[in-house]
Amino acid sequence: MLHILQRLFLVNEQSRFQRAAQAFFLGICAPLGWFCITAVLQLSVTDPLYEVALYAYITLGSVFVMVGFALAISKSEEAFARLSLLDPLTGLYNSRYMLTRADQEFALFERSGQHMALLMADIDHFKYVNDQYGHSVGDIVLQQVAKIMQTTARKVDVVARVGGEEFSLLLPDSTTEGAMILAERIRERIANTPITLPDGRTIQVKISLGVSSTEEFVPQIFNELYESADNALYRAKRDGRNRVVKAVESDVLTGEVAC
Repeated sequence: MLHILQRLFLVNEQSRFQRAAQAFFLGICAPLGWFCITAVLQLSVTDPLYEVALYAYITLGSVFVMVGFALAISKSEEAFARLSLLDPLTGLYNSRYMLTRADQEFALFERSGQHMALLMADIDHFKYVNDQYGHSVGDIVLQQVAKIMQTTARKVDVVARVGGEEFSLLLPDSTTEGAMILAERIRERIANTPITLPDGRTIQVKISLGVSSTEEFVPQIFNELYESADNALYRAKRDGRNRVVKAVESDVLTGEVAC
């Protein structure tokens, strides 16, 4: 029954004609339904049960319609809420969601000491890809890199796109060693996976990653963990790209920015 109501009242991505058809359907069903009930039960206006049946029909019909609209509205709200947390190009989480989850995990770390790690990743020479092949190819590259990250990470990890070609992976309940292994696995998979373009050509891209963990030092706020991972990413870029670099405590104190 719930499935029928959702299909009947759900108006997401439907045309105005379909919505008008739904309203027309409801409009004719009300009197037609009552006509059928009176015919089956052989009720007349003078029958003592006529008014009882009519009020019961109106009540049930109203409940049916209101439940249907409530289901449609709640489903739409859930869809819009989810879309507000996703990057529209890659389907990964956006920075807003990542920071919200990061605050939650950091609070858990402060409460229980459960370690967490953060990976910052940036596609190497992405500007060259856009300049050489065009932004449409750049979008394909971003989508494929995002897919590799998502399929390589654990289900509990939060994979987010936080900039043009920059990604972040929040790893709850993770050790430094586990984070480094995951980062290296992602780097290898991206480096060894050709990306097929619509015209049949293939290109290969590489990625640099910075890894920071609460096992290495105790950050006072999450931003210190983020900053250390970002500066480790900067060092990976500076030292030749296509590599994984582990953050150290001094990375929090530097003002370098990955590029």
